Amino acid sequence: MLRHVRGGRSGVRRVRDPRPVSRGDPVSLPSLPEIEHADWPSLKRWASELGLNPKGRSAVVRMRILDHVRRRMRAEPWRAGPEHIAPILTRLGFPEAAAHLWESTIRLDAPSPWVGLGSAHLAAGALEEAAKTFDRAAQMGDAVAHLHRAETFAAAGAYRSAVEACDAYLAARPGDLRGLASKAAYLARGGWADEAAAVLREVLQGRPDVRELWRGLGNVLLRSGRHEAAAEAYHEAVRAAASDVDAWVNLGTARLLGSRHREAVGAYREALEMDPTRAEALSNLGVAYLKAGQVKSAIVNLERAAKHLETPQILLNLAHACEAAKLRRGAREAYERALRLEPRALEARKGRVRLAPRIRAERSTAPKRRPGKRTKPAIRRAERRNPRRGVRRRKPSGRIPRQAGRGKSTRRR
Repeated sequence: MLRHVRGGRSGVRRVRDPRPVSRGDPVSLPSLPEIEHADWPSLKRWASELGLNPKGRSAVVRMRILDHVRRRMRAEPWRAGPEHIAPILTRLGFPEAAAHLWESTIRLDAPSPWVGLGSAHLAAGALEEAAKTFDRAAQMGDAVAHLHRAETFAAAGAYRSAVEACDAYLAARPGDLRGLASKAAYLARGGWADEAAAVLREVLQGRPDVRELWRGLGNVLLRSGRHEAAAEAYHEAVRAAASDVDAWVNLGTARLLGSRHREAVGAYREALEMDPTRAEALSNLGVAYLKAGQVKSAIVNLERAAKHLETPQILLNLAHACEAAKLRRGAREAYERALRLEPRALEARKGRVRLAPRIRAERSTAPKRRPGKRTKPAIRRAERRNPRRGVRRRKPSGRIPRQAGRGKSTRRR
């Protein structure tokens, strides 16, 4: 700081203080609610302390102080609470720790912690505790808890109870798409395909442009073996959204299972025009070509499918196509590749054994030896091996044996 030097000297000298000069105590900023509800004297005092113009209307001065405080106030750092950490722990695979955190946040007037606690119990496999917790949340007025109860019952295999829980949710929210779709899914999983199809058709009467519903109806009908009806449902899904690749693939599958091979080929081609790397569509297209008798096209598409995604089923389809084309080597290689991926594949094992190269015994070029005269030990061994057969004996020829010492001898003396 510059100051005048005392001592009678004229002018100003550049002299600094030996010690730093205090700048005063820091002024704490008022909070926003205090400024909003402050009276006029307080506003004038705050404006003067903050170095602002205290003149003008009260609304103008209040706005000046608010802008000043907003520019200089620091935002409080956000810290994750237990209600934020617990769902993350559940998804990461630590449901016990998540349940412990949810228990610390439970309140009697909030159903959300109860739903989170039930989700943690469900992830941990404690189905009874999860059902009780979701029931408590439902009693507190949370309608979505009924759907969580339905999921718990379905995990335990009680699909009828799951359907009843969906009905309770629909009673609170009639016509809700999520509840109807969940009910149809649990009906289909429980084996009531006709009831599930009826629920989906009832929904489609009011919402015919929802492709997911048509696709779900097609899935239900396809699993129940009604291929023609499933193909019609998938066709409606394609009409609702022509760019739905999954609907085109499902349409081709329904037609293929219904022995409409040429139409299935057309559906798979439409899907591959939108997604050329779809391995499932390539494999099914190869199967459709194989069913239609076009073996070369089947092999080409199955090889493309195996390049994009090498699965045992695709390799088995490729092996069948190579066998149909009488390509034993290619079929054997496909079976071996399938066995490398799935060593217990019985069909691949049978195919590899069936196509194994046959080893023929080579003929020896060495001259054959004539069997020598059998000696007495050899005859005895033959009798031991086959005692019934025995050893052939020579029949008497009727000639009188020559006695020794009689007749002329031809031996030279």
